[in-house]
Amino acid sequence: MMLTRGLFWIYGVLGVRLLNKQETDDFLSPFQLIEHPENLLHMPEVVDVIDTKKRYFLPTLAKTDRIMVWKFAAQNGKITLLPYGAVHLSNKVVCTDTNNTDFYRNTLHRKKRIHLDAEVLIVPWSHYIDGFVWGGYYDFLLLVVGKLCRMKEVLPPSTFDKAIISYPLFNTSYEREYFELLEIDLHRVKDSRSYRITPKECILGNNGHWFYPNAADIHALRKYILPKFVDPSGIHKEARIYISRSGRRRIKNENELITLLKKYDFQIIEDRPRTVFEQIALYRNATFIIGPHGASFSNIIWCRSGTHLFELFSKTYTPDYFRYLAELLGLKYTAYYYDQDVPLKYWADGLEDDFTVNIEEIKQILMRVLTQL
Repeated sequence: MMLTRGLFWIYGVLGVRLLNKQETDDFLSPFQLIEHPENLLHMPEVVDVIDTKKRYFLPTLAKTDRIMVWKFAAQNGKITLLPYGAVHLSNKVVCTDTNNTDFYRNTLHRKKRIHLDAEVLIVPWSHYIDGFVWGGYYDFLLLVVGKLCRMKEVLPPSTFDKAIISYPLFNTSYEREYFELLEIDLHRVKDSRSYRITPKECILGNNGHWFYPNAADIHALRKYILPKFVDPSGIHKEARIYISRSGRRRIKNENELITLLKKYDFQIIEDRPRTVFEQIALYRNATFIIGPHGASFSNIIWCRSGTHLFELFSKTYTPDYFRYLAELLGLKYTAYYYDQDVPLKYWADGLEDDFTVNIEEIKQILMRVLTQL
């Protein structure tokens, strides 16, 4: 903390100002290309299907943030791409995502980067990938690809199709596959940790609420990705699927759960690497999805209206962002955790630890909801 304050003071003396999100919005306002206003979504309470006194979620008014796209030209001030993906415009370091804390990591751990000149630079993400807070499939799909689709909507094809895209890459197969779906040449994608790019113009966009992405980004994702999806195999069409997990938050008595689910014609989807097309196919063709809370559920944005999501939780960790996406897209939603599961001391334990479900309770819920399909 003391080091951060010291660096903040030193850069202030040097004339460099780190902006927060509101200051960034105000500074970039004259350069705005488009703005999507905040959304309000009324989400009803979620109670247990059998024991209606057991409440998982209160009625919630989900409020998204407004989201923008800006174009800043070098004639308005020098443009410098920083290693963590933010840009230094004139004498200001803008904050287009959550915060600028990675600026200080950038200061303390400098390394030489390859210099490139560019006509147009697109900067869709400004955080280092740490594998804990940032770096998962949800982050990439909804915060990075969603923003790129928003930019693609507003930019002329001649600009978007030739621009250099730079940020701290996730370096995953799904990252490359989504770029291919957006017809982005991988040669135009540069890791900001390795490249120092000087553009004549810079295209920026902000990220809004992490739990409640703006509806405009979700609709843009579906607009540009779903038309590319063709499933010639017909596998999993009209399927009931169970999404298993092999990492954290596994279900301890999963074998018993699988035995139950097979009686109701559920296909068991093992947790293994899959292409983006395979993931889209699973969710696009499913009528009922059940599984423990996890990043795979980000793919419900590809589901058809009316698909049912049954989300299983640890008792101490019940985030509602998939509930939000389900409500936004017209999906049916059911939640569950076992009241008598071993109590955990901290919510963070629920983020990591495996948990138990009550098989008889799951059976009773399935008997009720499956008759409603």
